[in-house]
Amino acid sequence: MVVDGIAEEDRVILTSVGYINQDISLLFPLWAGVPARERATLLVEHTVTNPNRFWRLYGIPACAEENQLPEAESCQSVHVAWNAMVGEGLLAYGYRTQAAELVTRLMAAIVRSLKQENAFRKYYHAGTGQGIGEWNDLNGLAPLGLFLDTLGVRLISPRQVALTGFNPYPWPVTVKYRGLTVLRQPEKTTVIFPDGQAVSVDDPSPCLVTLE
Repeated sequence: MVVDGIAEEDRVILTSVGYINQDISLLFPLWAGVPARERATLLVEHTVTNPNRFWRLYGIPACAEENQLPEAESCQSVHVAWNAMVGEGLLAYGYRTQAAELVTRLMAAIVRSLKQENAFRKYYHAGTGQGIGEWNDLNGLAPLGLFLDTLGVRLISPRQVALTGFNPYPWPVTVKYRGLTVLRQPEKTTVIFPDGQAVSVDDPSPCLVTLE
């Protein structure tokens, strides 16, 4: 490269794109179902859930912890939508517990922002949970789809709900939808339909609960 026309009193700064940091996009093959089972296991256990790489207190940051430059603050940003994609990948490969833990960490940051600032934020800091960026941005909303998928609840209508597995969270979860109530406990699920009829399910196998 040749630069002409520089005077003695001029100051020249040259910068280039860095390829040191590994970012969250490298985890998206899980969401796409690309890796074979063995490869996915290595990716999840040695990269995704490794606290020295991506597994942080308030979610998965934009960049891995390793090789981060101190001034690269944007690398600490947690993008909820991108985290949701990784979470769906975890579910696809049978890592329901880890997906539930990811949702819990994301919600800790979101709830923290709501309590302290009465607002959602576009991003959240992976280490502190502090909100970053614009206020009440849609990108910072709670990952409802991932939460329900992790919970194993698919709402079809007020008269029909699909269930898979049991509640992976450490507390009972109640979901209400147009008069339908689904109470998920560790080893039992109770479905209460709008007319008051109730059905209990204690089998983790996928099933469809319908009001005839």
